[in-house]
Amino acid sequence: MPKLVLIPSDGPSEQQLAEIEAGVRASVITDFLKARSRGDSLAQLEAEYLAAQIDRSTPDGPRLSDELDALRQSTAA
Repeated sequence: MPKLVLIPSDGPSEQQLAEIEAGVRASVITDFLKARSRGDSLAQLEAEYLAAQIDRSTPDGPRLSDELDALRQSTAA
């Protein structure tokens, strides 16, 4: 599960936002891979749901759902 990060009252810098987003994305991927290795379907669905929410909130960025699909395909092969 992603860790919560305190953001200073004067607002985060662009660099801080990029680091936070990268951390959240990496956490979702890690959770997805752990769930797959355990055969935990519910945890996989949770990671996929979070990925979809992130994709909706960042429509111009890389799609996290596509990354999970690629991981799913590579582990199935």
